[in-house]
Amino acid sequence: MKMSLPIQPYLSAMNRYDLSESEPASYVPSAEMPFSEVLQAELANGQRVIRAEQILAELDGSTDWDFTDASDTYTTGSSSQTPQNVQGILDKISQVARSYGVDENLVREVVRAESNFNPNAVSRAGAKGLMQLMDATAKSLHVRNVYNPDDNLAGGTKYLRGLLDRYDGNVKVALAAYNAGPGRISRLGIDTDDELEQKYELLPQETQRYVDKIMKRLEPGGTS
Repeated sequence: MKMSLPIQPYLSAMNRYDLSESEPASYVPSAEMPFSEVLQAELANGQRVIRAEQILAELDGSTDWDFTDASDTYTTGSSSQTPQNVQGILDKISQVARSYGVDENLVREVVRAESNFNPNAVSRAGAKGLMQLMDATAKSLHVRNVYNPDDNLAGGTKYLRGLLDRYDGNVKVALAAYNAGPGRISRLGIDTDDELEQKYELLPQETQRYVDKIMKRLEPGGTS
């Protein structure tokens, strides 16, 4: 079901973004990666207990193994999160959302889902900052400092705006593409929210939870 968000700003005469080669904060390990490299990567990220299923999934390139629950999708860097800090980020979200013509509530809930308003959040895959940008994505968006809230929000919101443009305002599809990558969504032949619902089970479980969580918060009466 397509959500009733104002899409007129998305259709304004601005440059569209070619996102065909740009993937968001997702990670597909190489099938050729040896066990030693997987082990060292996990140790470097502070992981001390590694389940056998995780190693097997990473070695064969699987993205469907649920390594963590929804509360453990990123590791927290140094941050002094206070209500004042969060309010400052909310104010920045409001400004950047207006600047790119994206619904403020949508940007806020993406930030909440991605980093819980922590500008120093880093995922196990290396996604960084408030909107969890991978280095390659940040570079393509000309983000100078991924840990700077203004830079990260501008880059992430621009990327989200591009996805909304690409999928003609279909919010669920744009969210799925933000999480799983537009390439994966294209390979499944998904362009509309109706098509996404028909092929929902083909998406990674993480992506299903991601879209559900954000859409529920955007519903009238949802937690803000």
